[in-house]
Amino acid sequence: MNKIKILVRKEIMDILRDRKTLIMMVVVPVLLYPLIIIGMALVFGRIAQSQEEKVYTVGYSAECEDTVSRLRELYQKKKENDDGEGGLAFVAWQENDASHKEAQKLSEDVGQLSFEMFSGEDMPDILLNITEEAGAEHIVVMYNSTENDSESAMYEAEDLLELYCEELLDDRLAEKGLTEDFLHPVTFEAEDQASDSESFGMSIGGSIGMMLVVTILLGAIYPAIDATAGEKERGTLETLLTLPVTNFQMILSKYISVSLFACATAVISLLSLGGSVLFLIFGVAGEILKDMPHISPAVLAAAVPGLLLTMISTALLATAACMCFCVFARSFKEANNYVTPVLFVIMFASMAGMIPAVKFDHVTAMIPFVNVSLMIRQITAWQFVPALAGTTILVNLGYSVLVVYVLARIYDSENVLFSDGFAGFALFRKRSEIKKGTIPAPGDLLVGITVLLLLLLYVGSAVSARFGFWGTMVSQLLIFVVPLFMVWYLKSDVRTLFSLHRPRRKTIMGSILLYLGVYCLMICVGAVFMELLPESTQNLETSFGPVFDQPFPVILLVIAAMPAVGEEILFRGLLFGSLRARMSVTKAILISAAVFAAFHMSLVKLVPTFMLGAVFACILSESGSLYVTSCLHFLNNAVSMAVSKYPEQAMKLLPFLVKEKLGVPELLILLAAGSGLALAGAALLRRSARRVP
Repeated sequence: MNKIKILVRKEIMDILRDRKTLIMMVVVPVLLYPLIIIGMALVFGRIAQSQEEKVYTVGYSAECEDTVSRLRELYQKKKENDDGEGGLAFVAWQENDASHKEAQKLSEDVGQLSFEMFSGEDMPDILLNITEEAGAEHIVVMYNSTENDSESAMYEAEDLLELYCEELLDDRLAEKGLTEDFLHPVTFEAEDQASDSESFGMSIGGSIGMMLVVTILLGAIYPAIDATAGEKERGTLETLLTLPVTNFQMILSKYISVSLFACATAVISLLSLGGSVLFLIFGVAGEILKDMPHISPAVLAAAVPGLLLTMISTALLATAACMCFCVFARSFKEANNYVTPVLFVIMFASMAGMIPAVKFDHVTAMIPFVNVSLMIRQITAWQFVPALAGTTILVNLGYSVLVVYVLARIYDSENVLFSDGFAGFALFRKRSEIKKGTIPAPGDLLVGITVLLLLLLYVGSAVSARFGFWGTMVSQLLIFVVPLFMVWYLKSDVRTLFSLHRPRRKTIMGSILLYLGVYCLMICVGAVFMELLPESTQNLETSFGPVFDQPFPVILLVIAAMPAVGEEILFRGLLFGSLRARMSVTKAILISAAVFAAFHMSLVKLVPTFMLGAVFACILSESGSLYVTSCLHFLNNAVSMAVSKYPEQAMKLLPFLVKEKLGVPELLILLAAGSGLALAGAALLRRSARRVP
């Protein structure tokens, strides 16, 4: 601990030398919230006041003087009860500009006024065209939505015309000897059971949560960059590594130092935001308290401890996340490029509090940054749930510990600490400078998969929306073409990277047994997730509905054969083959399987797809042949499509593949059979694989 204290003191002094850190930590929170909350409130208040004092001109035809005179009298009565000096001024149109003869003639033919009939100085804000249709007056309010005065005048005129309609209706009812109750045989009203303070807090809580999270993140970014990429840019990292301290002590001291600044930003932001809100409520807009008697300084102050704990846990998590990305950079500029996507992702997650449909429960409490925004919304609405708040704080602290552990492992890797950053990505170099047989680096894989996802999102989705089922072929071709382009550009050894070797017979048998065993286990896991996520299951079935309208050979080609080739080349060939050359086989299997599962974007099939990707990677590792996994992938897709296309025939042959719900005996049988087949296949595959040179 003494060593860590010395290192923490050193890191704090280094961070304090950077003026940008102090600006983001102190100046921005102190000035940002008063400018946003108080400044914008004053500006909008002034705009509203000026609109109330403004006089809007209403143009009308002299032929409609009777109706307009009644509107004018009604408006004068309305203004006696309203505040403000402005209002509507009615101006009759008269021919006063010879240059508008043509517009006047057109208006006479149509029987309406138009803005072209007025000169620039006499141009009214709105026009009233009054006609009579079927014994009733028909009034058209013409306005220009691009002009603020014209739109404001339109809203004012609409209110007046509603009063005019009510007055005429009362007159007609009086003639018939009826009252207004005749038109309303049933009256109803909605009564909100939430207090005014709860409604007020729920409406502004989401915005407050997002602003606090973003401010904390900004306070953590610059110290994190300085403590990681700054050390590399100054050339002092090598000196630090020669000190008699472990890498864990060093990274822990950096994390503590950056966390102190992030926590300080959280506290300052909370005080600044709270002070701005209190000043706005009790100072500038104190009249709103008349309608909200539940709001008081004591009520708002009681929420401070919960908010403070939440902000501190969020600051710890934001610090860990920023440092994990900044540690890969070699300069301040490069670190900014790395951490900018993190800022946008966290900002997007913190917007969850602004979506009324997203509820704060035990599920959302497990999602980092989303839980913070939702919790702040609940606290400001005075709907504090201690269990959910405690879950949020503990979850954020747990994620922080996990990310710090990952960060410590990264710091133990000299390949990461002294990497070349973007310059080390082979895809960013000229092809003439790339050596033959280059294996794609993790950065190259990240860039390639990201580009592929963007192509699928824009090109694939557009083609699928235009051509339906046949557009799916374009997406499958993209999955096939992008990896091959990367391999060509990087001059990789295709045979070695993709494991294009002839398999032995015993490896084929072991691979089939292992796949069948895992397939039985996948059915059991899938049955559990179908019960837990029925909506996701229904959405998945709906998305595949149009597929089964096609002939079965076409389905086999597009849905079974093409993914079996393209996805195996991408995930088991390019991804797994590249990772296996740079890390242990176990890590390569887990990472490739996780990416394979996430790529399919199905929550209900996430775990089964992960299991399928993992078993295919294991088979490839032991058999040394991509042909085996491609055939098994085709078999997996073909069986799934056949069962869905012909459910009646499948019910007779393999009923457990068609049933919506499996009983406990059936699940136990599948578990036993799957475990036995998987163990037998793994043993046979391992024995035969040892003979493969």
